[in-house]
Amino acid sequence: MAAKEVSVREEEVRRELKRLEEARLRLAPEVTGGDPAAAREDRRLEGRIRKLAFSERGHHPDGVIEPELRDD
Repeated sequence: MAAKEVSVREEEVRRELKRLEEARLRLAPEVTGGDPAAAREDRRLEGRIRKLAFSERGHHPDGVIEPELRDD
């Protein structure tokens, strides 16, 4: 039963990561356009993605290596 619980949790994390990544993509035009509020939201979403991805397996579930944190 524990293995099934883990796989359910992994699937929930994957869905949440996908949702957050899609939200970042929707914000991208505003961020690149210089909107400070959009940039703040993008950083917040990025932090949430990192926290979820690294808490689950230490890396992005799709195998992508995440870039270093930005200093802006």
